[in-house]
Amino acid sequence: MIKNLGVLLARQPVIMAIYGIEQLKTALSSKAEVCIIANIDLIKLHPVIELLSQAGKYVIVNIDSCNGLSQDKGGIDYVAETGAMGLLSTRLQTVQRAKKCGLVTMQKIFVTDRSTWLRSLKAVEQSEPDYVQLMPAQMLPLLSQADRNVLPPIVASGFVCNEEHAQTALLHGAIAVSSSDSALWDIDLHR
Repeated sequence: MIKNLGVLLARQPVIMAIYGIEQLKTALSSKAEVCIIANIDLIKLHPVIELLSQAGKYVIVNIDSCNGLSQDKGGIDYVAETGAMGLLSTRLQTVQRAKKCGLVTMQKIFVTDRSTWLRSLKAVEQSEPDYVQLMPAQMLPLLSQADRNVLPPIVASGFVCNEEHAQTALLHGAIAVSSSDSALWDIDLHR
């Protein structure tokens, strides 16, 4: 398995957003090579990661939404020990801790107006994540090129409902999109 997330996203810029275990069977056979898992109880987390990893999937854990998993050092160490390659969080300190554990980090930022954008920029500057998950994806074209240039590589997420949405995000600077819509997991996005 390729362990370089950038290489995988260049090859297939759609990330599966898997909420719970209902979509697991579809995820295992999908063309998408990268997944973000969320809403999985702590007791099921390790087996799910193991199953996805065995299928050649690059697994990122959304630590903010997994029941029973805390964002403290012990929780982050646990994620690293499960075989997950990366960690996603909105929390600055969680991202910083995950970097120290050797995990690839993705910080989720929500942009609703100029003030949240400025706060998000400050948080990203402090946490220095490897990637940023920008939500909602439709905000990306509204940001200036200068604003996009100050961010790490961008994964557009939230309301990516069809191929047109995905293409628009890629056209406006995202290196990938993430979606829970399994119909998008097998599309071939040509840049």
